[in-house]
Amino acid sequence: MITDDPGTPGNRHWEINLATIFAYHNRETSFDAPGIDLNYGLGESIQLTLQGGPAFLKPRGHGVIGGLGGTEAGVKWRFLDEEKSGFDVSMFPRVIFNITGSSARRGLADDGTRFQIPFQASKSFGRFHLDAEFGPRTITVGRSEWLYGIVGGIDLGKRTAVMAELQGSARTNFTRDVLTANFGLRHRFTESRILLVSLGHELRDAEQARALIGYLGVQLLY
Repeated sequence: MITDDPGTPGNRHWEINLATIFAYHNRETSFDAPGIDLNYGLGESIQLTLQGGPAFLKPRGHGVIGGLGGTEAGVKWRFLDEEKSGFDVSMFPRVIFNITGSSARRGLADDGTRFQIPFQASKSFGRFHLDAEFGPRTITVGRSEWLYGIVGGIDLGKRTAVMAELQGSARTNFTRDVLTANFGLRHRFTESRILLVSLGHELRDAEQARALIGYLGVQLLY
């Protein structure tokens, strides 16, 4: 889902997410294929993250544009654990930047550099799981924003869970907000191979160009 959770891979373990991510917005279709999300655990409560990969854009009436999308690097620190404190809480500072300046000019990534310092919290209630995220995002080009999200999930069995999410962003004065509803499925084929699927739609958009978004990927645990 879009909203992050406080989970980490565990000491010296990898969590690798490989996915096709698409968005249809304002008569344009964009793809990250593959979107690559690398996470490595340092101890039980710290995660190093690096995300990126090739991106493609198909404007209406034009050919496909391809290149490198935005790159994200961050460190997650879970400083409260559910077993000891009753719930998990983490902070996940990260920076999102463009390796090549042409990525933004060609519409493959957002312009400028973005800094995010969100906090995540989660709590389990038997088969039901609740995750929430909130924090600021500072942008070198444009206005700063708040990020927020909440996800509810329920285990249908030992291998499958379904989730529903509300995720959004707004300027620091809570204007020009974007709100997305997202629904997902997680199915564990094996202990180290997990299917991740989601489909969502923007309910509100300041530009009145509401996007349809989707995610199809596999999570590999080592």
